[in-house]
Amino acid sequence: MAAKLAKKQKKKENTGKLVVTGFLEYMCVLWAIVMSFALALYMKDGYYQIGTAKYHAYEKVVVFGMPLLLILMILYVMFDWKENGVGIRRMKEMGRGLSVTDWFVLAYIVFALVSFLCSGHMEQAWKGYDGWFMGLFSQISFVAIYFVFSRFMKDYPVTLGALCLVTFYVYVVGIQHRLLIDPLGVYETLADHYKIQFLSTLGQASWYSSFMITILPVGMFTFWYAKNRVLRVLSGIFVFAGFMTLVTQNTDSAYFGFLAAMLVLFHVSVKEAGRMRRLFELMLMFVLAPKAMWLLLKIYPNDIMYWDKISSLLLYGNIMWLFVLLCVAGIVVMALLEKTGKYPVLAMRICRNAVYVILLCLLISWILILVADANGWFPDIIDSISRHIPYLKWNREWGNGRGFTWSFTVMMFGEMNLKNKLLGVGPDCYAIYAHGRYNELLQSKWGSSILTNAHNEWLNMFVDLGYFGGVSYLGVFLSALVRFVKNSENRPVLLGFAACIAAYMAHNMFCYQQVLCTPLIFLFMAMGEYQIRRKAE
Repeated sequence: MAAKLAKKQKKKENTGKLVVTGFLEYMCVLWAIVMSFALALYMKDGYYQIGTAKYHAYEKVVVFGMPLLLILMILYVMFDWKENGVGIRRMKEMGRGLSVTDWFVLAYIVFALVSFLCSGHMEQAWKGYDGWFMGLFSQISFVAIYFVFSRFMKDYPVTLGALCLVTFYVYVVGIQHRLLIDPLGVYETLADHYKIQFLSTLGQASWYSSFMITILPVGMFTFWYAKNRVLRVLSGIFVFAGFMTLVTQNTDSAYFGFLAAMLVLFHVSVKEAGRMRRLFELMLMFVLAPKAMWLLLKIYPNDIMYWDKISSLLLYGNIMWLFVLLCVAGIVVMALLEKTGKYPVLAMRICRNAVYVILLCLLISWILILVADANGWFPDIIDSISRHIPYLKWNREWGNGRGFTWSFTVMMFGEMNLKNKLLGVGPDCYAIYAHGRYNELLQSKWGSSILTNAHNEWLNMFVDLGYFGGVSYLGVFLSALVRFVKNSENRPVLLGFAACIAAYMAHNMFCYQQVLCTPLIFLFMAMGEYQIRRKAE
């Protein structure tokens, strides 16, 4: 009898907490879907100031939705305190419940706030530079997304399904635009040189590539892992369309993101023949998609477009047919090894480590070549060869001006006083600080245009938030990436989120925080954190 009364009392005490939890889980899904559709589809006046329009759409979703989520979260904490009591012991338990990534996120927002208060330009630091708007408000919204959704994102598959559906639409329109087919009517008044720069419902090509490569690994993982045939077919269509738009979005940085995502999948694929077979199938789609795009370009020629070196090779290089054969051979070999059960796990792990060493050596060699070229250490004969390979020729124009921008940013950071080095110049205050001190130098390069950021998110964060904030921000991504891969055997979906993080980090070595991709990557990190927390509980 006493046991029944205790059980009844406990049920009564938990009712409020359970109701709030259920409502929060429902609202999280609804809010995430609304945000995803707003970012992907909202256009106010075509491509005119589309970055500003996208941000204001995101701002409205945050302002009207996030306070409700935070209020519900506070109610949840209050019910939790009522159930478990409030005191030093409970506070310690809550502290121990924070993950390494949680602590990095907290440190990042604390240092962002400190940088904001010390900036001397609080209005600018609050909203951010016009057109970018990555000020303190945006940083707070990213942290709010992380902490709310990492605790209550139970029905994440619904959100991912909706996000992939709207992203597929974005991909298809992007493909059509590269064929000069304009289903939205946004090209009607654009000159040809703007049609090269803008596409789909997202606008500028580098913003498009940021969105595209942040979400594409979700489909890649699903195709690689899914056991359901329908899900594999749907994810295969999504990925193939993604690869077609990848090869025509016309930014090199997207390929670095794709490579990083593939490396994450490769890291765990070597454990089984079936996983390696799926990986080869992904690679086969990657080399076939450009050929499908090439065929479409034959039917719908695009005479105004110029392709970057990598895209041109994938679209028109006959050597890619050799890679098609290699991928098919890989699929056949892995299928046979899977069937016979003679897959050499140890040898494949050695091969994986060898690939890592080769890639590391190539990266170091690339950096050394750029350094040697910048200092004029090459003999004339080698220098004459490197001139024909833009990736190896370091100058002010390298990487569409990143050679100048990165060098300038490093120089500027080195000349900062100790306070700015440690605490930064303020969230999204790169432009106001740089042009306030080096305006003449910047005008000699960019004329009347404003250099708004370092075009390298990680370098830019060290300028905006200082050493402490930059390290904390980088720690958020690295800790999440490591934890997700480490825990992916028991929660395979974590590998998909890890691939998204890797793609985002690699891509944004050459790009920047912006509203089309940064809220989504924090959402993915929150989803992954929820999976690990659910396992622990």
